[in-house]
Amino acid sequence: MSMAFPSVRSVPREMRTDRIFLRPLRAADAERDYDAVMSDAAELRRCRGSEWPCDAFTLAENRADLERHEREHESGDAFTYTVLATDEARCLGCVYIVPVWGEAVDLCGAATRGACVGFWVRASERPGDLDRHLLAALRGWLETEWPLDCVLFTCYAADERQIALFGESGLPRLALTWPDGRAGWAFRMERSAAAGRAKRKALVREYLETPRPAGVYRIRNTRSGKTLVGASDNLPAILHRQRFQLENGSHPDRELQADWCALGADAFVFEALDHLKPSGDPSYDPTDDLGVLEEMWREKLAEAGASFYRRSRRAA
Repeated sequence: MSMAFPSVRSVPREMRTDRIFLRPLRAADAERDYDAVMSDAAELRRCRGSEWPCDAFTLAENRADLERHEREHESGDAFTYTVLATDEARCLGCVYIVPVWGEAVDLCGAATRGACVGFWVRASERPGDLDRHLLAALRGWLETEWPLDCVLFTCYAADERQIALFGESGLPRLALTWPDGRAGWAFRMERSAAAGRAKRKALVREYLETPRPAGVYRIRNTRSGKTLVGASDNLPAILHRQRFQLENGSHPDRELQADWCALGADAFVFEALDHLKPSGDPSYDPTDDLGVLEEMWREKLAEAGASFYRRSRRAA
């Protein structure tokens, strides 16, 4: 059995959140898209299990790829969206919405209108959870605005981050083989009843619009007691970013990075020390209050005998 795929006239042109803007990818986007693709070409190759994009991949080759994607979009054969920053000045990633291929049709159960959906974002955007934000936005968009009753979110076997990300979503995980033989996973999202769709759309909107907690955090070396203290208007994102940098050997505090490499992840604790009280004023800028709160905690920890990593000492 084949799966029906939406016509070009039935799909939305764009989607916007407070962090991203999606619209059809065009050949005119070649330079911005090329910059995003080549910003971490090796990681794209590893996650996809393919040779694309090779280090010698050229802007001209990328433009030819985008011309093909634009033709496919206009004909309704497949839909490719560029993920842009809200000011549309920078490409942050890409979303691919393609027909369900023959080997994957059985994964859709009794559904009759389906699509396979894949995406990637710049490696520099993952510590801030842009991929998690994009997935939440896509789930609401595809369920409420696309004529589909089954979506298979796809990722390759080597892409551990996306596997974990989709796993958090609670969607059923199914083994998947691409037409070229590469292995991976499909995470199935089926269209719910109208009331369910409205509820999910509301939940997605709530997630996208809910302010992230702001406050002071620390990374503590449990062997030496040495501490890095900082403040952020998005504690979950900054703690994730700090861990990501340490795991990849790119943390700006080289003293902390050296200890991490020598002692391993189990020797460190990441924690939120304090939170700013949320403000109902949409124009409120927490920068100054965060600075005061951070300094208070640094003094408090110093009085308790804590020693600090270099970046915290420079901030003192």
